[in-house]
Amino acid sequence: MEPLVAAQIAVAAMQNMLFATAAGSLACAVMGTRSGMGTPATLRGWQAGLALALTLTALAYLWLQAAVMSGTPLAEAGSAVTAVLKESHYGVAWSVGFIGALLATLSRLLERRGLPLFAVGLLAWAAGKAAASHAADSGDFSAREAIHVVHLCATALWAGSVIVAAATLRWSAPKAQVAAEQRVAFCTELSHLATAALLIVLITGFYNVMQDTAQASGPLFGTAWGWILAAKLVCVASAVALGGWNRVVVLPALHAQAHQDGPALMAAQGRFNAWLSVEALVMLAVLAIAAVLGHTSPTGG
Repeated sequence: MEPLVAAQIAVAAMQNMLFATAAGSLACAVMGTRSGMGTPATLRGWQAGLALALTLTALAYLWLQAAVMSGTPLAEAGSAVTAVLKESHYGVAWSVGFIGALLATLSRLLERRGLPLFAVGLLAWAAGKAAASHAADSGDFSAREAIHVVHLCATALWAGSVIVAAATLRWSAPKAQVAAEQRVAFCTELSHLATAALLIVLITGFYNVMQDTAQASGPLFGTAWGWILAAKLVCVASAVALGGWNRVVVLPALHAQAHQDGPALMAAQGRFNAWLSVEALVMLAVLAIAAVLGHTSPTGG
C-alpha cells in the first residue's frame, strides 16, 4: 500500500469517528432531554469541536486526494487542488460534504437553536461521503447512493450514540442531582435507538454488500475486500452481542432497582456502563475498518 493511500485511510477513519461521535452527541442531547437527565455543557462543547475537526480533516483529505489523483508529491499537490475541485466528480462530492461540515460548525454559534442546522450539516456531510464512495458508481441521485446515505447516518447514530453515551453515563453517574430514574430512562432510550439504528444498518448494509459483490469476478473471500468485510462483520456481530446482553440481561435489572437508589442499583449501573464501554471500543474498530473497506476495490483491482 502506498504511503499516500495509507494516509487517506487514516484520515478517513478519523472522519468516520468524528462524524459518528457528532451524530451521537446530537442523539444523546435529545435523549438526555427526554429522560430528564439533561445535556452536559461539555457535550455541547464537544459538538463544536467535532464539527470543526471534521472540517479540518476534510481539507487534509482533499490535499491527499489531489496528490493521489495528480500523481504529484504531497508537498506539491496544492496546484492540483483547484483542478480536482473544478474538473472531477470527487470535487463536487467533496464540496457538498465540506459545506455540511461548515454548517455544523457554524450552527454551534446559535447554541441550542442551532441543533437543527447541526443535523442538516451532518446529513450533507453523509451525502457528500456517499457521492464519493462506491455507491456513486450507479450515478448521482441514484437509489443506491440514497440508501448508502441512510446506511452512513444509521451507522453513525448507532456507533456514535454508544460511544458518547458511554462517556456521558460515566460523567453523570457520580452526580447526586442525576436521579436513578433519569439514568435508567436514558439507558432505555439509548437501547431503543441503538436497536432501531441497527435494524436499518443491517438492511442497508446487506443491500450495499449485494451491490458491491455483484461487481466481483471471483469468490468473495478471494479478494482483500472480502476479508476486510469479514473482519468488519465480526466486529459488528460482537457489538450486537454486547448491546444485546445489556438490553436483555442488564437493563431489566436496572429497571427493577430504579426506585431503590442503593448498592444494588449502582452495581447494575456499573455493569451496564462497563459493557457499554466495551461496545464503544468495538464500534471504534468498526469505523476504522469501514475506512479501509471504502478504500479497497470490491473487484480486487
